[in-house]
Amino acid sequence: MPVRFPRPAWPFTTLTGPDTVSLVAGEDFRYTLTGPGLETWLPEWLAGLDGRTPLDEALGRLPAARRASASQVADRLYGERFLVNGTAADVHRPQAYHLAVKGNAWWAPDTPTGDDGPTLRPLPAFCQDTLDYAAALRFNRQCLDAGTPWLWATVGPMSRAYVGPLFLPDAGPCLGCLLGHFRRVSPAPDLYDALTAHAHAGGPMAPAPFPAPAVGIVRQLLAWKAELAAAPEATAALYRLHVVEVADLEVTSHRVWIDPECPECGGRP
Repeated sequence: MPVRFPRPAWPFTTLTGPDTVSLVAGEDFRYTLTGPGLETWLPEWLAGLDGRTPLDEALGRLPAARRASASQVADRLYGERFLVNGTAADVHRPQAYHLAVKGNAWWAPDTPTGDDGPTLRPLPAFCQDTLDYAAALRFNRQCLDAGTPWLWATVGPMSRAYVGPLFLPDAGPCLGCLLGHFRRVSPAPDLYDALTAHAHAGGPMAPAPFPAPAVGIVRQLLAWKAELAAAPEATAALYRLHVVEVADLEVTSHRVWIDPECPECGGRP
């Protein structure tokens, strides 16, 4: 089961009484929990759920006799959507990286990778010049299984390029989530299945041409995100999708949401 990083979905007021804790978030969200001595430990424990601490670690802060009850409370509050998982930005862990370019895209070799000194970890950047989503999803699965953060960039769409957010193995959306959203808004969603089947059959994929000025922006976005990963505090740009439009070189950024139906990461809990 994927790791949970619980935090309240909204700011809430805690009301306590004998064996009772009520959580009030505005007029429409009210939850009352009861149990022997609940008011003596639950409010303080809930206040410590910050979206950055794994649930198992948070449970470990309690006396052993309380942990089973706290786990049941957490399950109930997740079911009520009072507790949600922290975002990728919530669980940001500063790390100095150098880019490790992966894939065989024609434009990738000249991407600045930064210093590769002994204190820097490699950050895989899977670079594409085709619409081979099957290969990208395989790489996504490898990184999920290995617990490795990574980046994705492609010029395959030809009229635009995508530079993905920093994908984390234990929080936030994965590439499968992002492609699921692409498919939902696409005027030709069946094309995704057709491309995947073509790739699995070993069919060739034509590389897309892309103008040098736009390629330069893609390379710099990758290098910039590798630098942002070392920042002590999460930077919004690191966890957003960037789109480079060929027509006018406009760069836009977009939030990427977890897909609750994602077959790759299970939609996270």
